[in-house]
Amino acid sequence: MQDLKQQLAPSWSPVNIGVTVVLFLMGAWPLGLLMIAYIVWGTRLGLDLGTPQTLSVFAQRITTAAKAAKDSFSKH
Repeated sequence: MQDLKQQLAPSWSPVNIGVTVVLFLMGAWPLGLLMIAYIVWGTRLGLDLGTPQTLSVFAQRITTAAKAAKDSFSKH
């Protein structure tokens, strides 16, 4: 049996599918759609909920990208 952290990686694991189904059943369909996006594109975005430091690294990447975009638009 896989470890829970491995199953939280962006893939079609039983845990991720279960979380997605529960979110849709609870009426939280926007979160369900976000979960599907995480499963499909999580690896490309560098997200992996199986490793705790992933969210802080992802937040730093988004912040850096937002600052670069802001600087780029303010120059024009």
